[in-house]
Amino acid sequence: MTRKFRVAMSERCFRFKPDALPSHAPHKPGVYEFVTFDAQRNPVVLFVGVALDKSVYQALDEHWNDKASPTRAELFAAAPDVYFDYVAAADIAEADELKDIAGAFVAKHKPRFNSGPAPSSGRHAEVEVEEVG
Repeated sequence: MTRKFRVAMSERCFRFKPDALPSHAPHKPGVYEFVTFDAQRNPVVLFVGVALDKSVYQALDEHWNDKASPTRAELFAAAPDVYFDYVAAADIAEADELKDIAGAFVAKHKPRFNSGPAPSSGRHAEVEVEEVG
């Protein structure tokens, strides 16, 4: 059976820079993305991450300070303008299901910096994500 998650993304993408993190990145666990935009201003997802044992803010800070991959240098080598976005709300029963949402985003966007198996809680045979709001 397919588990369908309803998620709301943040109201906009925020520029990936140190002074944007404390005020815009959530200080709770969650799913986040690094995004750039093509010439037609279409979003291109570079990486999907999931922060379970830390906050999204802490995870983004680790990327900025080259303590997590992709590093700031790798991201900015791929695109001159990098933004972050995150799941602001989701109808999850357990925090572990954030892995399922991240895995569905990886499958959908095929980000260049995600390699290996997509994240999964292992609880659902199939996962769908519907973005709302």
